[in-house]
Amino acid sequence: MKRALVLFLLFAVVGLPLVMAGGDQAVSAPTKTIGYYMDAADDYYKAGFEVWNELARREGWRVYDVVGQGTAAEQLNNVQNFITQRVDAIVVVQNNPDTSRQCINLARQANIPIFFLTHNPPNVPGLSGFSGYDWILTGEYAGRSALAHGKSRIINIEGKLGQGTASAQSDGFIKAYRDAGKDVGDAGVAGSRGGRDLQLWWGSGDWFADPAKRVMQDYITSLGPNGFDGAYVQNDEMMDGAIQALQEAGLNPANYWLGSSNGKEKSWRWVADGWVTMDVNQTPTLEADLGFQQVKAHFEGRPYKRFVYSNLIPFERNNLDASKLVPYEKNEYFRRRDAKIFEYDLANPLFRVQPGYN
Repeated sequence: MKRALVLFLLFAVVGLPLVMAGGDQAVSAPTKTIGYYMDAADDYYKAGFEVWNELARREGWRVYDVVGQGTAAEQLNNVQNFITQRVDAIVVVQNNPDTSRQCINLARQANIPIFFLTHNPPNVPGLSGFSGYDWILTGEYAGRSALAHGKSRIINIEGKLGQGTASAQSDGFIKAYRDAGKDVGDAGVAGSRGGRDLQLWWGSGDWFADPAKRVMQDYITSLGPNGFDGAYVQNDEMMDGAIQALQEAGLNPANYWLGSSNGKEKSWRWVADGWVTMDVNQTPTLEADLGFQQVKAHFEGRPYKRFVYSNLIPFERNNLDASKLVPYEKNEYFRRRDAKIFEYDLANPLFRVQPGYN
């Protein structure tokens, strides 16, 4: 990474031709250069980047990636660096919308297109594109499943309390009960207990296994094994921790309703084995693919869906067909993509235009 960045700076600042050594062969200067920023060292962000980078490689582009440590200042500083280096486009997995507003404004002033993935950026002039998921619908799928299984006492482990993608999933989960005419009381307020038909116990797993495991352990202790009948754990890494907590307490995960999202390969096994009740195949790989197609269309001057929802596939044991799901692992993703096992063309109506953007 450091070596590539030094070479890039020579190319961008001094104006030298960029030639990378690759065994006995030289690689010509890329046709496009991309600055790609990720807010943290998260498996979700990494999986998306690997697909984006491979698609860029196939086009002869060069991608300069930076992974932050979850701070707004890093996002702003690195976008400023990309602008100084005069990349052809910028891609961001954001820390927060306010910082992204500043980044979009700076890129606009520099006449550099800027695109976002995963977390919804602000709808402001200069935003070139966004690919993400309908996080409310993701939560709705989980809520409908819990309701269908007759569950009403749910431990709700969010990624980060109040973060847009996390709160949207919680809102969607509650919406499924509300739309079914159930009494949810004040369940929509983080920390509240809800109503007669839905009680929630809230916690944050920060999108990682260990914090989620601690949340689950605390509730197993405070509520007792019979004090809850399910858990909505908002991604598969946190679900890993929740399953560990149940097993270490001598409890069988199959005796509870457990719902999640991400739909990683390991979750296919969990659902098939009955450990997890449901999951949603909601992959950063496909999300990044659509985002890449937005950038490519922009470079080529073609019209494209600027703000798009990637496709969600909920699954339970009775309808699980792992052969048709979208993988996280890069090589398997491209094997299935190249074989056209799943849909990935941005122009397909399967990928809906997101409301609320101009």
